[in-house]
Amino acid sequence: MAGKSKQRVVDELIREFRESCNQDDAFDTVAAARLGVTETDLRCLNIIENAGGLTAGELATQSGLTGGAITGVLDRLERAGFARRVVDPSDRRRVSVEVTPAFYRSADQIWGPVAADWHSTLSKHFTKEELERIMDFLRTTNEVGRRHLDRLAL
Repeated sequence: MAGKSKQRVVDELIREFRESCNQDDAFDTVAAARLGVTETDLRCLNIIENAGGLTAGELATQSGLTGGAITGVLDRLERAGFARRVVDPSDRRRVSVEVTPAFYRSADQIWGPVAADWHSTLSKHFTKEELERIMDFLRTTNEVGRRHLDRLAL
């Protein structure tokens, strides 16, 4: 890296990050087909799973989809057996969405080997401190992405 300017390193890092995102999108295209759902449905499943459950409104906000589109997504995911709506016992007007055990069983066949490979490869190539630094990078890029998603959504 000696001789490269900081700007050039940042540019290369952004390019690698974007390539990683494109590769992840390609993987998700194949995974969605294997699961029998659309890519949008899979993206919503990912949001629901990462959040540990959330409301349909929160899902709409995080996915950038309209409330009507989310209703269609949730209907399809329920029919597939991958998500369910759960009424809040303390406020029956509030409904949250969560993924089902059936989704986890199906997802494990697709992402389980990838996760095992990530754990093995990343553990061999990076120290704990380096991994923490990478997490800092990802959190920072997520913050930048959220700011600009909000900017474009206005």
